Amino acid sequence: MSESCNSNKAENGDVEMQHFTVVLVDDEEYILRALNRIFRREPYRTLYTTTGAEGLKLLTETPDVAVIVSDQRMPLMRGSEFLARSREFAPDAIRMLLTGYSDREATRAAMDEGRVSNCIKKPFDDSALLEIVRDGVRQFMENRRRQ
Repeated sequence: MSESCNSNKAENGDVEMQHFTVVLVDDEEYILRALNRIFRREPYRTLYTTTGAEGLKLLTETPDVAVIVSDQRMPLMRGSEFLARSREFAPDAIRMLLTGYSDREATRAAMDEGRVSNCIKKPFDDSALLEIVRDGVRQFMENRRRQ
């Protein structure tokens, strides 16, 4: 489990995002390193872990989780199961699924089970992924304002 405390918060201009957290879960360390590199300059806090169980623990300890991104194929707990269970701890978070597989039926079921808003194919384009997550944080912020 690792955390990125981003130091270039003012650079992105959206100070309000500093109050929120993005949780990223993938069982492959090299993917987490790539995600850390992609998100290191973002204004929001980013937390990384390699298992669904650790992800759930993070959610119990972390307020204001805006976005949760999880790989689908992980040992012990599929991403869709993790995302479904995450609703108990972060009910308003925007959920996203990373998948390297093109089985549409399995992906559709995963999206329904985990109430996933976006399915992101691996290999992902760094800038596209960054924008999808930024949009998720903005959506979360807008939902909070409406409550």
